[in-house]
Amino acid sequence: MPIIRNVSKVTDDSQHPFDDLESTKSVTRNEDSRSDSDSVGDRGASLPTANEGDVLVADRTGEFVNTPLNSVISQATLLTQGYYGMLSSFYFDGDATETVIDLSSVNQWVDVELSTDSSGLFDNRPLAMKEAQPLGHEGDGSNGNPIIFYLEGLDINSFANFRASMAFEPDEDEGQLESRLLFNRHSGTTPSSDFAIEEVSLSMQNGADKDYLSEPMLSFFVGDTIDTNAIGDAGKCRFQIKSNVAGTLKLRALTWYINK
Repeated sequence: MPIIRNVSKVTDDSQHPFDDLESTKSVTRNEDSRSDSDSVGDRGASLPTANEGDVLVADRTGEFVNTPLNSVISQATLLTQGYYGMLSSFYFDGDATETVIDLSSVNQWVDVELSTDSSGLFDNRPLAMKEAQPLGHEGDGSNGNPIIFYLEGLDINSFANFRASMAFEPDEDEGQLESRLLFNRHSGTTPSSDFAIEEVSLSMQNGADKDYLSEPMLSFFVGDTIDTNAIGDAGKCRFQIKSNVAGTLKLRALTWYINK
């Protein structure tokens, strides 16, 4: 026989559903009355007033400094690009530096000579290069002591353009002059031998004993064998020429344009 239970429904009108917490009428939105001490308006009030053409730059303490845009661009340029120029007295009412190519030097790569004028050195290398190596080159440019440019401070993201300003006076007609940058690698590379970037700079077909002007431009990137390997250990390069006739090279300037 089944068991039958009767359940009666009893309610208590005095018991509110939210008595233990709060009634629904007491739930209100606080967003409208909440004050935000870190609001944009409050933060903006602490910033310096920028003038037209200025930017706000955070300093090392996190404070914003009102900085002219031209100053920001100049600082970025100092870090990323520059040049290293060496000018002979040719540009100061004097003469270019001569390198004589005699018969024993024909068809041989020869280090050029350059006597840099006292006012002719322009060291505007990127900051990283100056910090890594205060001197931009070694050698005084005399015979047997060529100018060798330091690549210390550069990395594999760097690249450069090199320009020489010169003239060649051949002793014979129908000569040809080649130019190159010869690179020395840093230590621990494979291969470890020097390498060069070359070009034909002059075809001298209009007679001898006259100046043929040339401004060869050679571009290169800083690969992993000539970048900065360690302090005092980075690639180097120097400028050389090769002529198939005897004559006189008259070097006016050497310039490296650098992008860090």
